[in-house]
Amino acid sequence: MAQHDPPPWTKYVEYVSENIKLGNLSALRTFRVLRALKTISVIPGLKTIVGALIQSVKKLADVMVLTVFCLSVFALIGLQLFMGNLRHKCVRNFTALNGTNGSVEADGLVWES
Repeated sequence: MAQHDPPPWTKYVEYVSENIKLGNLSALRTFRVLRALKTISVIPGLKTIVGALIQSVKKLADVMVLTVFCLSVFALIGLQLFMGNLRHKCVRNFTALNGTNGSVEADGLVWES
């Protein structure tokens, strides 16, 4: 087996997904995407590009964790600062929504669109 040949299990999965009729198993057809992985080992420039992409995704994962942490902290601060501020505001009590003609009934009044 040459160095640029794919592992034997990928050939087996590819053969099974192409030649066996097992009804509606379109999930097996997704293994055809593995054919594109053969070209990565053949073209040396593509190998360096894919390696750089994988390294950047690993570093972006750390950035995303930090971003989610900061957003969570600011969300908790916002909840504590504005807790209960909208409690005594005027909000209409919607009693009925007529789905046939788009009219809304609230506080005894009917609005039609």
